[in-house]
Amino acid sequence: MATKCVLCESTKFGPGCPKSLNGLHKHNTDEKKCMYCGKSAYGNGCLQTPTRKHIHGSGGGKCKYCGKVVISNSMGCQHSPNRKHET
Repeated sequence: MATKCVLCESTKFGPGCPKSLNGLHKHNTDEKKCMYCGKSAYGNGCLQTPTRKHIHGSGGGKCKYCGKVVISNSMGCQHSPNRKHET
């Protein structure tokens, strides 16, 4: 089943959300997919965000920026804007 944008309920990813401040659709995904593009990749390469970073949903104790199983808010994530792992 396709996920939907949490703001406008569209099944589309990327730009075009009329209810988002940055115009991007944001899906309520799990730790397996980027909430902005729907891909399973972590780190650099998301073409749907201004930072070009994939950001996954929560789950499995994994950092949403790099995918490592970590303690939340521990330091060392090279993809997080504040260098902290976030679950």
